[in-house]
Amino acid sequence: MAAQAFTDTARGVGYPGLATGAQATRALRGLPVRETARQAAIAGLGATMAVGSVALWTVVPAGVLWLVSRLSAASGHVTLGICLAVAVAIPTAIALGGQALARVERVYMRMTGTIATPRVVPGWRRSLSDSDALGPASVLEKLMVASVLLALVALATWFVAFAG
Repeated sequence: MAAQAFTDTARGVGYPGLATGAQATRALRGLPVRETARQAAIAGLGATMAVGSVALWTVVPAGVLWLVSRLSAASGHVTLGICLAVAVAIPTAIALGGQALARVERVYMRMTGTIATPRVVPGWRRSLSDSDALGPASVLEKLMVASVLLALVALATWFVAFAG
């Protein structure tokens, strides 16, 4: 019966309060699909932040070292310029990666409806008694702490088990 009403509306037979066939189809299909797509996008942003947090401490330094080694392969020995390039390039690449993750987090927060608490006092300038004033940690902060701990555990495991 509903299909007949939608078909009659599409042909021009009007029913009061009933949308056209195309509008009804979009209305019926749009809501669950939009919510499913939104949830998938939120999950994808969360996964991007998790992978990006781990990559910030592993892939970025290894990639910079690989790139500098390829650029310096012609000389055959380590020079002061190569060491300076590594010393500048790794922190710069990590800072740029951190900015990219902060942008992803802002999109994530907009999609989830969470609002960032304003942080007036930097962490290194506050006392232990001020810890409650800053509010709960954001998703990215939790992921960054977890990824640093994971990187430290991996380094300790490698050092104890695999480093000759």
